[in-house]
Formats: sequence, structure tokens, C-alpha cells
Amino acid sequence: MVVIPSILLNGMPLAYFNNLVAITNGQVVIQAANSPITELTIDSRNKTITQFPLFFAIVGINHNGHDYIEEAYEKGIRQFVVESSYNLSILEKFRDLNILQVIHTVEALQQFMVFYRSKYRLPVLGITGSNGKTIVKEWMHAFLSSKYKTVSNPSSYNSQVGVPLAVSLLQPSHQYAVFEAGITTADTMAKLALLIQPTHGLFTNIGPAHSQGFRDITQKIEEKAQLFAHCSTIYYCKDHQLIDETLLRLYGTQTTFVNWSFYNPKADYLVVREILATKTKLQIIASDTDNTFLTSFQDNASIENITHCLVYLLHNGFDPGQLQRSLLQLKSIPMRITLKAGMHRCQIIDDTYTHELASLRIALDFMQQQHYSYSKQTVILSDIVQSSTPDQELYKELALLLAKYAIHRFIGIGPIISQYATLFSMPQSIFFGTVEDFMQNKPFFQDEVILVKGARTFRLERIVRAIEKKCHGTVLEISMRSIRNNLSYFRAQLAHRTKIMAIVKASAYGNDSEIPAALQRHGVDYFGVAYVDEGIYLRNKGITLPIMVMNPTYDSFDAMVDYQLEPEIYSLELLDELSAFIAERAVQKINIHLKIETGMYRLGIEEGAIDQLLWQLKELPNIHVASIFSHLVGAESKEHDDYSLLQAKKFIKIAQYIERHLAIKPLKHLVNTNGLLRFPQFQFDMVRLGIGLYGVGVDKTIQSHLFPASTLKTIISQVKQVQKGETIGYNRKGITTQDTTIATIPIGYADGFSRLFGCGKGSVVIHDRYCPTIGTICMDMAMIDVTGIKVKRGDEVIIFSAEHSIDELAERIGTISYELLTQISQRVKRMYYT
Repeated sequence: MVVIPSILLNGMPLAYFNNLVAITNGQVVIQAANSPITELTIDSRNKTITQFPLFFAIVGINHNGHDYIEEAYEKGIRQFVVESSYNLSILEKFRDLNILQVIHTVEALQQFMVFYRSKYRLPVLGITGSNGKTIVKEWMHAFLSSKYKTVSNPSSYNSQVGVPLAVSLLQPSHQYAVFEAGITTADTMAKLALLIQPTHGLFTNIGPAHSQGFRDITQKIEEKAQLFAHCSTIYYCKDHQLIDETLLRLYGTQTTFVNWSFYNPKADYLVVREILATKTKLQIIASDTDNTFLTSFQDNASIENITHCLVYLLHNGFDPGQLQRSLLQLKSIPMRITLKAGMHRCQIIDDTYTHELASLRIALDFMQQQHYSYSKQTVILSDIVQSSTPDQELYKELALLLAKYAIHRFIGIGPIISQYATLFSMPQSIFFGTVEDFMQNKPFFQDEVILVKGARTFRLERIVRAIEKKCHGTVLEISMRSIRNNLSYFRAQLAHRTKIMAIVKASAYGNDSEIPAALQRHGVDYFGVAYVDEGIYLRNKGITLPIMVMNPTYDSFDAMVDYQLEPEIYSLELLDELSAFIAERAVQKINIHLKIETGMYRLGIEEGAIDQLLWQLKELPNIHVASIFSHLVGAESKEHDDYSLLQAKKFIKIAQYIERHLAIKPLKHLVNTNGLLRFPQFQFDMVRLGIGLYGVGVDKTIQSHLFPASTLKTIISQVKQVQKGETIGYNRKGITTQDTTIATIPIGYADGFSRLFGCGKGSVVIHDRYCPTIGTICMDMAMIDVTGIKVKRGDEVIIFSAEHSIDELAERIGTISYELLTQISQRVKRMYYT
């Protein structure tokens, strides 16, 4: 979670410290002054931009904010809200503090923001549902901003912590607010309703997402609908029958309902949809009005989201002509910051879908957190459009915000921002009137991280395409949010003090270098890699956590010492080699990890060699045993449970023997992802999480709790009509049994799409339909049977995704998802989404 600026210039404070004490009924630990509160933060890594920020030490699954209080102090924060169960050693070092102690910091944050929200009287639209709520919120913000100064949640800040931070953005100049709220368990929406206090409500739809926290779908609707308990009007689509019935049952006697339908003439608004060649025509008919709109969107989800917006706005008196003009400017919103590889060893942060100060702050913090290994940081921004703040004030705010960050070069694009060039004081500042001017006089980029962010009307994606590393059309997309959610799930299964070693060998199972950085930020304790080169790569990427190397060799010990890597010792011979190296180089101390053989018979020290091992270690005082571990052979399979229990028994016996004779207490770890889930009693001091962090390769009983993080996709290169009886591909293995339409896609076995998928054994997804391969898989291409499907060059092709399981794809050729992921070639472009 990142900081959101509550106030950017010299506006009124949110409150004063004494107000906070009264609101939360907390206990003052120490108070230097009744200071104003000008900004909220829960993350010590992010910059504060006002004089009197307040730090809430949030206790979550992945983080404990109390661990970062001293770091926050060093960055200038002097006001803290902490939980009563944590010691405050900071008091021994610092005195100029305001510290308030509460029972739960999240509840205190919410109480504070309920108080703050109550100071404002303005129209507030509260949005909830299963899918589309963030898109509807963003689009509604775009529509409303053409008429009102509007505030909304940055990105998808719709949680128990995100909503209060979003509410803190409210300022006296705002005329309208749009806040979304999301919940994953029962008995939580009522708190968000108090925070948002919506005057109007909008229910998008209902679906299976996050259903495990509810008894059934009816309870899920009831819980979400609590957001509307005090709304004067509720908007929804009547075609969702359960939503219709539940809202009427809950609020039928006290609330005005405005509903719409594609089919039901009894709805308040009947919507007639007509798909044209490149657009969709929407006729929205009410009892006294009839309006027609054109949009470039044609997919069902976007049409539903747009209709939600149009019905709400029409009902609230917006001019249809202005809505049509805004509608034609509406663009698809990726809703996520994307990391891309750039030319000349650059990294690009693509955030080109929206541009206002709150979301810019998020992107700037993201840039600094992600890329500490880059010495140069460049920001490319367009004009800020649809803002009711006067330009002089707006761009002064922007310049002050950027000045808080170590920006090496600033590039402004647009006629308005160019007028205020003198406000920007970076080492380098360059301004262009248009994107075309930029493209004609493109600056040179090398070894830097580049944030590209701007209003949709500027189409800054053209800049991203111009500076990103050129690859063919195949892309591996990795969702960092999914990995965070999976880590949270596994952490919830652990005892309080159990540590996590994240196994990131084989380029993080094919997902590459950004994953370890994200895992380090989210609190794992150790990394495990296969070879020393992988450990060096992580160190060069800024990883500071301990790293265990599973396959060390004598010639790699030098590098391991230089880069502070820790070898796994799996034999007496390897220990002898390490001992000789230590003597030769006069190494003062090195951590090692003892691998015990308990039945895998791969690498490991056997029970019969333990006494010799102990004798050697007693003679080597410079060697510190950081951990003792082993590996279960069949943890994922119930049929091997008896063997797993024997392994665990043997491991406990040997580990205790080593501890007793060496008088040490190293970490002990035995279980991997599936082992943790099936044998939680063997967590010991640490567990090793690997491919399960990516939401695949796990026991099917818990798959519904995880989020597959990787999507492999490509595009159609060419479409051909082939007559019956023709052969397709090398060795004429594919034979058409009818007149056939084939599509050639730019992915082959050199990219990781195995030859075993050829001749119909594999399939891909195009327009939500499975299309089998035809003929053999080539090195760089594959042919797909798309007969009966309307396709064209450039259409998207899904190899696997969250909806189309890589585990199922692997089963078709008798392998596992591990193999498919690790075989994805490095020439396949990686894109990382927050």
C-alpha cells in the first residue's frame, strides 16, 4: 500500500492531534505539541510532502508497520498511531514526538476518516459489485470531471485501508465524489459505508470473485448492499435478478430505485444495443426520453459498464450531447501500472491511462520502490486535463510534488504544461507541445527508469512503444497483485513466528527478476536459488535479504563470499572444499545450510555421515550453521503420506542430534508449498514457498483461494483458407478433413510452446473459444485451426491465463506447470502489472 497525499499545498489540515485523541479514544503515550495533521501515511518507504504527516502503524498479514516506525522518524515523521500490544523502544531514542496508542490501528484510521468525511456536504456516489466497479468508477470520474471538480479512489483503493486513505483526499473545493468499495468477507461493508457515506449507490453486478468469504451468493449481495443503507437512490441493472430481488427486499420501502435492462420493458430505462462494424449503438429509452449514443466498445462487459454510467448521468440531468462527446473520448483502462523492458537497458513504468495528482503520487512511489538499482529516474507527463483547479495553482502543485522525488530528468508534453516550464527545477527539464514533437526530437534514454503517465487524449502509449525493447508479439504478463494475494494466503496458514523462504530459482519459475524485489518488499525472510549466478543477479537487482544457493561448487565460493550468498552443504566432500577455501582466503565467517538426506536421494548428507559432519564443523569456527533442512518426496500426494511422516520423523531426529552436539539453534525447514498445506505440523522455523506463490502447481483443494499470476499471450500473424485434404506444417503432419481456416501465431518451441502440443494435443484461446493446434509446432511459429471463428491479423491469442489453466495445459502433454513456466524463453517479453 502506498501513501496518498491528503493535501498538497497550504490548505486546511485534516485535523489536529488532540482531535485524533478524542475521535479514537486512544491513549497519549507522548505529546510534544497539538500539531496539525496534514497527510496520512502507512508506508515508511514513501515520501511525505507536507509538514505534519501522521503515520498509522498498520498490522497486516504481510507487514507490521511498527517495524518501520524508526525508519519513518528518520524520514521526518513525528506523529504516530500505534497498537497497544507493541513496545515503543523509539521513546528511548527520540522525544519530539506525538504518539497515540489504540487497540487497532485500522479501526483508528477508519474512525478518524469517518470524522473527516462528516465535515463535507456534497453528492457522493458509492459503487460496489463483483466486477467492473473500478472501471465504472474511473469512467464516472471522467464524465463528472467535465462539469464538476471530482474526487475518487486512486486506482482500486477500495479496501478497509484503501477507502479511508481515499476519503482523506476530500478537499473543500471538491463538488462531487465517486468512491468504490470492495469486500471479501461478511460483516465488513458497514464500516466502509460509514466512511464513504454515499448519497447515491450503484451496484454493478454479481459474480464468483472472492466468494469464499460468504455463505452463498445471496449473502454476498446482502453484504455488499449495506453500502447503500442511507442512500436516497440506488442504480443497478434489473437483468441481474438476484440483485433486483435483494435490493427490493432490503430497501424497498425507503429508497428510490433506478434500474435499466437490455430485455425487460418494465425497467426504468430500456437499453437497445446494436453492434455495428466498428462501434456499438446504444438507444436508452425512458418514459419521457429517448437518447442514442455511439461507442467504440463492443464487448459485453464494457457495454454494461458504459450503460451504468450513462443511465446514472442521464437520470442526474447531464446533457446527452456532452455525454456523447465524452463517450467518444472514453478509452479502455488497463487499471494497473505496467513494468516493461526498455531499449538501452532502461525500465519503463507504463501508466498512461489516467493523469491526476493523486494517481501520480502512487506512480512516483512505485517508481522509487521498484527500481533502486537505477541511478537515473525520468518522468514523462502530459498536460493534466479535466481539472477545475486553475492552471497556475495546478502546475505549481505538480512541480512541488515532483521536487520531493529524486527526478533526474523531467519531460513535459502539452501546450499548457509547457507554459509553466519555469516551475520545474529538475537537473534536466524538456518540454514538447505535442507527442509528435517528442517523436521527431526524441531524447536518448539509457540505464534509467522512465515513468510515462498522461491523460488518455494524449495517447502517450505511442511514446512507450517508441522506447520499449522491441520483441515479437508474444508476451508473458505477470500480476504482482496476484503474487501478493497468494503470499498473504500462505502467510495466513503459518504460525506467528514461522519464516518464509521464497524459492526463485530458474528466473523465478520463468517469471524473471521483478518478482524477488516485490517479495522482499512484502516481507519474506529468505530467498533460495539454484546456482550462484542467480544469487549474484539478485544482488545486482538490489536484493538484500539472505540468499541460500542450493547447488554451490568450489569455483563459486569466491563469488559467494563477495556477494554474501550462503551455500547449501549436502556432502562431507563439499564441506571439505569449503573448509579449504576458508583457510586459503582467510574468510572470517560464512553461513551455511545443512541439507539432510531423509529419502529424496538427490542431494543430502546421509544419517551415517552425521558424526563425521559434526566433528568437522567443531573444527571450523568460521562456519555458522544458519539452517538445517530436508525435502519431502511426495508432499503433494496423499498416497505418500506414510513416507512423508517417516521423512519428517527422521529429519527431527537428525536435526535435534546436530543441535544438541553443536549447542546451536539454527532454523529448521522441511516443507514446500504443498507440504505446508498438507503437513502444517511440520512448519518448524521456516517454510519454502515456490511455484505456489504464482497461484499454480498446488493441490486442487486450495486452488480457489489462489490467483494465477501469469498470462502467456500472443497475436495472430496471418489467417489462411485451406481446402480439404491439404497438409499443414513440417512433415505434413496436419491434414485438413474439411475446408479449414488456419491462423499462424508467432510462438514456437524456441519460446517455450512445446512441440508436444502439436497436431491437436494443445489448444489456445481466441475470442473465448478453444482452438486446437494443427500440424507440428515450429521453432518460432504454430498453426491453429480457427474454422468457424471470425478472426483477423492482430487478434489476441491466450496460451494460458488465470481463466485458462496452465495446469490443465500441462496435463495434456503429461508434464507439470513448473516445466511449462521455466521453458518460456527469455526472448518472450515480460510485462509486470501491479
